Amino acid sequence: MAADSQHKTAVITGAAGGIGLALARLLAAQGHALVLADIDAGALEAARASLAALATHGAPVIAIPTDVSDAAQIERLCEESFARLGRVDLLVNNAGILATGRCWELAPDVFDRVLRVNLWSVIHALRCFVPRMAAQGAGHIVNVASMAGLAVGPWLAPYTLSKQSVVALTEGLALELQAAGMPIGVSVVCPGPVATGIATDLDGTAPQDVTRMNEALRTGIAAGMTPEAVARRILDGVAAREFWILPHELAAQAAVARAQGIAAGTAPAFAL
Repeated sequence: MAADSQHKTAVITGAAGGIGLALARLLAAQGHALVLADIDAGALEAARASLAALATHGAPVIAIPTDVSDAAQIERLCEESFARLGRVDLLVNNAGILATGRCWELAPDVFDRVLRVNLWSVIHALRCFVPRMAAQGAGHIVNVASMAGLAVGPWLAPYTLSKQSVVALTEGLALELQAAGMPIGVSVVCPGPVATGIATDLDGTAPQDVTRMNEALRTGIAAGMTPEAVARRILDGVAAREFWILPHELAAQAAVARAQGIAAGTAPAFAL
């Protein structure tokens, strides 16, 4: 059954934890009807139950287990979201995974998995949600990228490739929506370290240089900005119709430094 028209509605992928769950909590408290998507069905149901207690004014909270790497499951997520909520005002493409290693040693299926979750899920979601949002006459799409979408570091090739592609895709999307006169807002989020579990399962048997980087990633991420702080920054950015949402000043600085290096013709240089 569709939600009452008084409710704003949001669909969030990767909603069982981290930034996705933090966003869902804020939106539930604001009275949004929610569709939560995640591959972890158990964690997703726990999130749904906890959020239902926060929901205000009878706004529904719906959980749809979804493997975002599967185009058919993204299509089902879209169809069920519109069928059960009536409309989608906000789509947050947040699901993501991380893999590390020397780019020439990583198996092709590592690249494939990261790209399917981090990039192709966004492509599939745009194909499904944009036409429906255009038909309803409004909406906003948030694609969660990373500081890695603006800068490049070693041993992160699959992740960096996916996130830089998400940034470029979102820039192209914004231009094309403007050219078509479609009333859909777009934002891309490029956070630095956020205290989530994304680095929990990194390979502990990797070569020494990669292992050191994995340990540094875990430490830096654990000490990073809270998901709640990032979620608040995202919603503030959406409310202000910002395209670039950069919760960390470090991301902006890295983007400037890289652009200056490109303009100066400076080759990448590794530094300890």
